[in-house]
Amino acid sequence: MLKKFISTLVLICVMTCCFSFNVFAETTVDDEIALTNLYTNKISTNITRSSSKKISYDCSVTGKSTATKITVYLYLQEKVNGSWRNVHVLRKEVNGKYLTATDSYSSAISGHKYRTELQVYTYSGSKSEYLELHSTVLNF
Repeated sequence: MLKKFISTLVLICVMTCCFSFNVFAETTVDDEIALTNLYTNKISTNITRSSSKKISYDCSVTGKSTATKITVYLYLQEKVNGSWRNVHVLRKEVNGKYLTATDSYSSAISGHKYRTELQVYTYSGSKSEYLELHSTVLNF
């Protein structure tokens, strides 16, 4: 009985060691976000000071070959009393795999902090995925 138990235990250990393996998904790190997405290859957003009172900001989205539509909301945010507040929003939608959008804001206040928040909806037919990304903080 003990011999049969030990044989079974050894067999289980051998099977576990021989047939176990780790599976890892390949990811791409871009703009501090690890992307392993269904319909989107890459998203990015940038913010820059373009003049004494003007901020320029943009975004770019590249869908995978299965992407049929991309919708973005690009928010310009200002830090007020420790919280991020939306001061402007740009919405853009394309039927396809590529989207770029650019906007500017001419009422920036010296000494304030600004950033963008990009919200992306990428569709493949009736299915979709949602991604979100923040730009670096611009000290105006």
